Amino acid sequence: MVKTKGNQKKFGMHPRNVLRTQPDYTKMAIKYKDFRAQCQLELNGKVSVNFRNEKTLRELTKMLLKEYYDLDVDFAPGSLVPTLALRLNYILWLEDLMEPLNLQDIRGIDIGCGSSCIYSLLGAKKNGWHMLALESKPQNIEYAIENVKKNRLESLIEVYAQADKTNIFKGYFEQDQRMSVYQFCLCNPPFFDSNLPNPFGGNTRNPERRPAPNNARTGSQEELTCVGGEVQFVQRIIDESLEHKERVRIFTTMLGVKANVPRILDYLKKLQVANVTTTEFHQGHTTRWAVAWSFHSEPLRQATS
Repeated sequence: MVKTKGNQKKFGMHPRNVLRTQPDYTKMAIKYKDFRAQCQLELNGKVSVNFRNEKTLRELTKMLLKEYYDLDVDFAPGSLVPTLALRLNYILWLEDLMEPLNLQDIRGIDIGCGSSCIYSLLGAKKNGWHMLALESKPQNIEYAIENVKKNRLESLIEVYAQADKTNIFKGYFEQDQRMSVYQFCLCNPPFFDSNLPNPFGGNTRNPERRPAPNNARTGSQEELTCVGGEVQFVQRIIDESLEHKERVRIFTTMLGVKANVPRILDYLKKLQVANVTTTEFHQGHTTRWAVAWSFHSEPLRQATS
């Protein structure tokens, strides 16, 4: 967090996020032809990127993953196109949570890995983490498996097809004869409530304080909506964490609406879960929030300013 004049504070990306410095898109366009094809050449000789175009976002994310992490990734048609800056902020926060544990072998669970499998790919490639990637949508599973294979990360990432969407951990844990123990789980839950007549029509931001995001919305109905939206989905994770507290050391999730953070904290308090911490992910005009909880006695590391 960067302090400004007076009592105001300006939040920025995680201090270790490589995208804190904006990439030189002109140089990147020269280097990557598929990205170049989606750029617009300005009169000054530089290129501009149309963040409101879905195809442009796809090529941008693919280019950045290749440039910074040598990852070759593709996305299923119509599926969620992840923004790299946000995903890196989440991974870096997990690194901070893992640091006090001082472990050589770290295992994590990616709840709803999507077609890109981006969190698991970053965790494995960047940190050598062993990742269990859970996914229920057949097309996403197919693409996730292929993304793992093409990057030769099969030894670090297992993509597991969830047959039962009503349970998050149960399906895998019941068939896992090794009784594997994981240090964390992560989740980017479906944002919108499918019960609403127009689930995408609500405005979750104060336009005077938070400008509209630059990026186009991407993702399938299944990826973006669920019954009860993100609050009910995260409450399910919390409920199941009570049953699997010995299998996962630190449970975490992202939230897309600031007002939902106290709702989740209240739910944790109601269930007498006291070891809790929160953080914020800032990237451009987009802000996300995250909550972590644990049943271990060692207090969770607080986010640093």
